[in-house]
Amino acid sequence: MGNYSRRRFLQGSLAIVAGNVLPCAAMAADNPPLWIPPLTSVGRGSPILLNARNVKKAFDNNKVDAWGFNGSYLGPTIKMKQNDFLRLTYRNNLTESIAINIQGLQANGEISGSINRNLAPNSSWSPIIQIKQSASTCWYHSDTIGRSAYQTYRGLVGMWIIEDEESKKNLLPNKYGENDIPLILQDISLNYNGQQVFNLEKNAFLGKQLFVNGQCNPFINVARGFIRLRLLNASVSRSYYLHFDNQQPFFKIASGLGFLSQPQEQKALLLVPGERVEILVDANQNKPLRLLAGNSANIIDKVRGWLGISDHLENNLVVELRPQGLASAFAQQKPTLPDAKLGLPLSPQKERHIHLSTQDAMINQRRFDPRRIDIFAQLNSVERWILTADQATGFQLQGAKFLIEQQNGERNKKEMLAWTDTVWVEGEIRILVQFDNPSSNSYPFIFGASNLLLSDKGCMGLLVVQ
Repeated sequence: MGNYSRRRFLQGSLAIVAGNVLPCAAMAADNPPLWIPPLTSVGRGSPILLNARNVKKAFDNNKVDAWGFNGSYLGPTIKMKQNDFLRLTYRNNLTESIAINIQGLQANGEISGSINRNLAPNSSWSPIIQIKQSASTCWYHSDTIGRSAYQTYRGLVGMWIIEDEESKKNLLPNKYGENDIPLILQDISLNYNGQQVFNLEKNAFLGKQLFVNGQCNPFINVARGFIRLRLLNASVSRSYYLHFDNQQPFFKIASGLGFLSQPQEQKALLLVPGERVEILVDANQNKPLRLLAGNSANIIDKVRGWLGISDHLENNLVVELRPQGLASAFAQQKPTLPDAKLGLPLSPQKERHIHLSTQDAMINQRRFDPRRIDIFAQLNSVERWILTADQATGFQLQGAKFLIEQQNGERNKKEMLAWTDTVWVEGEIRILVQFDNPSSNSYPFIFGASNLLLSDKGCMGLLVVQ
């Protein structure tokens, strides 16, 4: 098709495509209420089942086949306390093998799951998991070698919340689903039957529509005052630039594995694949607050997306918060946070250089080999890892945690530090990695790209801590 005919086609298709590719772009009155994954609070040896199986899910108006846990698309939110333990049973009722990872869990390699525990169809595995770490927001998802992106995309995703004594005593919002709200972000492409479409050919997958907790353009009624949002980027490859439509500032209070030493007021944040961040927003007002993910596509971009030549999201509303009730007298006060437990200063015993190649899916010029251990680290040690990449991408590791020491030569201030396991690598990033959990040749940890499709293609390595 020549340039002229393509241009005429685009112009002539606007009205048709606008009606066909905008299932998420409904008027505000048609927005669905935000679905909150059911909360499962466990401890003291309580048993819990995560049953991976086919489910029915309506992404638009048609119920189609998807995957999930315990009968629903996306799994329950599991909540535990520090020093508690549970018996967790993974059961695979799908037709292909799966492996499940609890990203952020600070446990030894033998019980952390991941690629070490591949479950064939109709099989199960029941580890006993003890929680040692401080307050955290983790998540569980597929980590099957070569299939983690596809299986996570289909719906094998859930949030895992850990509390400790300090976080429980703190006055931060803690009513799950009311003022402590989980938001699981996914970008998904649908065909005309409302079924998920996935492309394995490239090293990244960018879906056309933004879904939050499995819904498009959701709203939630909230009490006036501070609202705590637990943000999880469960997308395969897409990062999100999050901000409110009125440019209202918010407080960043925590990364995935710990609180900041003090709230950081900001107007936007970048959320990379696999990353979890907690923010507080003041909803002590009369107008709805709309949390957005960058800019939505204009009509030309939407048509180009329909043709497969645009990476823009058709919709960019994460959630609309609709304040209700009387104003809160406490909302104007700056929140206080539990101890960040940074343990500074950290003295690294070793320095390593890690280069991610997004073009050929390798780390330090080597593609993933399940028979090769790439890094041996000493238990209870600290190392400095210097991260670079040929193109900006996310980095993640299992079984350990780190502080972001420097970004492109600029040292992070103490008040900006929080324990995490995920970071955006653009330029040179220096992290201080703390190894508190052992792993072995038989049950190693994984490190590498947080872009699941890039990881599936080989941009990851194996880590043994002894």
